[in-house]
Amino acid sequence: MWGSGSSKHVRTVVGGIVAGAALTAAAISAGPANAALQGIAVDTLPGYGSSANGSSNYNLYGAGCAYTLSVIVGDPKSAKSTLKVTSTRAGRTVTIYNARPTAVEVTPTWRPSAPGRYVLAANLDGVVKTRTVDVGTGVQLPQFIRNGACFVLPTY
Repeated sequence: MWGSGSSKHVRTVVGGIVAGAALTAAAISAGPANAALQGIAVDTLPGYGSSANGSSNYNLYGAGCAYTLSVIVGDPKSAKSTLKVTSTRAGRTVTIYNARPTAVEVTPTWRPSAPGRYVLAANLDGVVKTRTVDVGTGVQLPQFIRNGACFVLPTY
């Protein structure tokens, strides 16, 4: 039932599986030799706002309000360059943070200046991570009201 051609076929398949496993293991273990930038997120929740009358305030941040970003760096001691965090809207880029990372989590403050779509970017050792967020008109509440949350005006 197994002819000489079948034996050759089995060796080829097994050899292919072994070679594929070796390539996969090499790809996994050959990570970048840098500080391993993990990602960027906005730690502060989106603003509070009215969602009545068809408003589309869901997941909207507020211009004029302050937000804490969270940039995760796997190994800050091995960083070869500075960590640069930027905010871009309508072709205008503003640098939020530009220094060597000293901790696994870097938490700069971001203050969007006007409503629109923003791209937040973190760049370290040539690795770039981005996050896109929408910003409406906001009013920063005093600290004693909801811990200084942002009230985002309704958008329609």
